Amino acid sequence: MSQAVQSLSGNINVFRSLLVNKITSNSLFEKLKNGPLGKIKLTPKQKKMAAIASVVLGLLVLKMLYGMIFFESTDDAFIKAHIHQISPRIVGTVAEVAVKDHQHVKKGDVLVRLDKRDYEVQVRAAQARYGKAHRDLGRFEGFASLNANERPVFDQYQSEALVTDAELQKAQLQLEYTTIIAPEDGIVGKRNVETGDLIQPGQPLMALVEDEPWVEANFKESQIRHFEPGQRVYVKVDGIPGKEFEARLDSIAPGSGSTFALLPPDNATGNFTKIVQRIPVKIVFDKEDIKGFENKLISGMSTEVSVKVH
Repeated sequence: MSQAVQSLSGNINVFRSLLVNKITSNSLFEKLKNGPLGKIKLTPKQKKMAAIASVVLGLLVLKMLYGMIFFESTDDAFIKAHIHQISPRIVGTVAEVAVKDHQHVKKGDVLVRLDKRDYEVQVRAAQARYGKAHRDLGRFEGFASLNANERPVFDQYQSEALVTDAELQKAQLQLEYTTIIAPEDGIVGKRNVETGDLIQPGQPLMALVEDEPWVEANFKESQIRHFEPGQRVYVKVDGIPGKEFEARLDSIAPGSGSTFALLPPDNATGNFTKIVQRIPVKIVFDKEDIKGFENKLISGMSTEVSVKVH
């Protein structure tokens, strides 16, 4: 075995020496000089253009090397935003839709009003029961002590007063729920409600997209080894050509994309094939840098991001 290894090593050294001697021999350079390439004569203008091309090519190579060394990049990145699904908490008939499609609203603005007449009646009925229960309970005020016959009556009136108090609060809350308001600042989208609709609790009426977008970039697991919160990030949005946004790395997800999938993979069964995982990274825009572009940064748009790691 050792003799075979020594023989193989000797053959490699011989081949290496022959290759070096062949490359460095004068005959090789003479052949190139006398060949088609050696006969090409460049004019001064062509020499100048060749020099410029060499400089440009060198700069491109340097730029590529700089990006490979100092940045980690991916185009598996998309703009995200918090989306609130607006739905009612009570049954009711829509009396008014106060917003239009894609309208910007502020927190607390009215979105939908329901017909509140039924709930106003419930409030008045609850107020009547509340008043009666407290009048009955008031008959025992001023008594220092109660006899055995009065005690059960007092306890009943007291419990009725507490129940009617809770019923009144519930009726008043339901009356308030007839007005549906915006939970945050944002833009209305996917409106599914019209005047006269009979709606149910939990039924989606519209979506509200918040004003503060961010980027979710899915980097390969081998790319994030030098990632730290606060690092500078450059973002190019496909829908806004010619503009590069400044941003910062906010946080790294606690699991890969497959970890939170509806059907996560089970690598303990069947044949295993290693697949490079993607890790979601949250990137936050510089608020000053996106001024004037707020309405153009739409949730779901594709982007290219580069994180400066060195």
